[in-house]
Amino acid sequence: MPIARRRLLLAAGTGLLSGAAGCSAGTAGSTAAARAGVRAVLDRRAAAVLHRDRSALLATVLPGDTGLSARQSAWLAGLAQLPLASWEYRLLAVDAYPLPAQLGTGQRLATRVQLAYRLAGFDSEPVTATEYLTFARSGGDWYLAADTDHPGGDTQLWDLGPVTVVHGRYCLVLGLGTRTALEPFAQAADRAVPAVSAVWGDGWGQRTVLLVPSTTDQFAALLGMSPAGFGSIAAVTSGELGAAEAARTERITVNPPVWAELSAFGRQVVTTHETTHVATRAITDSWTPRWLAEGAANWTGYLDSGRTPRQICPELAADVAAGRIPAALPADSAFDGSAPDLPQAYEQAWFACRSIVLRHGAPALPAFYRAVAATGGAGGQQAAVDTALRRTTGTGLAAFTALWRADLLAALR
Repeated sequence: MPIARRRLLLAAGTGLLSGAAGCSAGTAGSTAAARAGVRAVLDRRAAAVLHRDRSALLATVLPGDTGLSARQSAWLAGLAQLPLASWEYRLLAVDAYPLPAQLGTGQRLATRVQLAYRLAGFDSEPVTATEYLTFARSGGDWYLAADTDHPGGDTQLWDLGPVTVVHGRYCLVLGLGTRTALEPFAQAADRAVPAVSAVWGDGWGQRTVLLVPSTTDQFAALLGMSPAGFGSIAAVTSGELGAAEAARTERITVNPPVWAELSAFGRQVVTTHETTHVATRAITDSWTPRWLAEGAANWTGYLDSGRTPRQICPELAADVAAGRIPAALPADSAFDGSAPDLPQAYEQAWFACRSIVLRHGAPALPAFYRAVAATGGAGGQQAAVDTALRRTTGTGLAAFTALWRADLLAALR
């Protein structure tokens, strides 16, 4: 299941607020000086993280705040195993949120900051995240004064606890568990990457990064979403749709309770499914129908499994047996985590991709997927799909839908 990485929070709620935000920098000159001071602190903090220098990091914390110092020390220790190639901060805004009242009249800045980091050997481009940090001036210098004054921002795995890192041949697994618990994820990912490349070619990074939290609440926090919508989702892939950089390494985030319910076979299918999303991210756009994105991932996940259509699509087979036969390809909304017939939507999507391969050969599916992206979305999603189908299979959307239903019925009746 792919989702788009959250954009930076802008405007209402996080934009420039009134004096209640607590910035007392005063004149334009003093404001510029305050910004420069905070930027210098951010640069020192970035260098401290990159070099795992605890003393240097704590030197950026407001003197006397033992609680914040302890949290910062534990936070730095928690990301000690990360293979960082870069770690940088950019000051995006001051007066970004209302500050709580305080005693005294010292200057404070409520800032919105962008973190940009790269994992060595995996990230060809920086991964970005938003943080909200309060800085205060003391004795003429600026320091980090609080990291909990604003509830917004992006949660990173190392914000939730110490991260254990497992290196695979094609993957990097970052998790909150033990190395022993995380090694099976690396093994599944190392099997998935060559399997995906066999279908989709080698024009992607051929590497994956898996994030393994401990709970569904942590899983949801990493995605910036409510946990209620992921009760049956074992993993998701997050990244930018239509990424210009084909070698971008997106993140596969695992939902531990659902994952634990899967068999070894099911876990491999899910891992290959999500790896397909990583491989196809650069050719997935807003007009790509979710039945194609999810169907292609499921098709690749089950390829060479030896499973029959009935075994792969048990819920859909039950619907057909009961006379509930789909009339149209599933809408995008059918793939939402809380959709009532979510399994059937995935199974219908698998059948759609099966129909393309069954009638036109295995290369037709990647060709069709790329053709949808190449339309640029002209005329909307259905028009893009119709155009791409005609170019790659010689069949329009209406005729293809009829063939899909016929193939579905032939296999499940």
